[in-house]
Amino acid sequence: MAPDHDHDHAHVHGPGCGHDHAAGDEVAEAERLANELADATARLAGQLGWAVAPHRDRTRWSLAGAPVAVVFERAANRAAKPKHRSGQLAPELLPFLVDAVLRTRERLAYADGEDNPYLIPLVLGCFYAVESARSGALGLGPETRRDLPHVELLADDDATADIRGVPGTAMLRAIAPVESDAGAEHVMAVQFVWRS
Repeated sequence: MAPDHDHDHAHVHGPGCGHDHAAGDEVAEAERLANELADATARLAGQLGWAVAPHRDRTRWSLAGAPVAVVFERAANRAAKPKHRSGQLAPELLPFLVDAVLRTRERLAYADGEDNPYLIPLVLGCFYAVESARSGALGLGPETRRDLPHVELLADDDATADIRGVPGTAMLRAIAPVESDAGAEHVMAVQFVWRS
């Protein structure tokens, strides 16, 4: 049959097919990692969900601005200078955050009408804790990989106030501006504290 025939034939992909599959492999690996991280994030948020449970209510809350994470470490040696880093969540990670929040809602058995103003910062903090343990990206100490943190809840002015860690602690604060379905706006933060 001539090369210019108009029949449809399925293309068989294989080692000698001549197509570049590297890009597809990278996308598949990125999706696998995102799924793994979202699941680990929701698992940790489920373990720490008791800390925000008293604020569960029938008001829906949504993200109203860019969330921020702050890392603060203070060595046990009082003469050592504390380490401080902060940054906004990259916009391309927002769909990941939404996915992880939905998975956490499922783990905590939230009904359709239930929500929590601290849920988004809780999940965000858990993501950073999981990612730090996985890759060391935030430079947090080894205690953050083996111990569950102490959880503190902060709102509005307290959420954005300077961190004052005591010697021998590592702290991670996830801050999220949120808005209720009734139009109320707040800045909520969940702070994790580990002692070395």
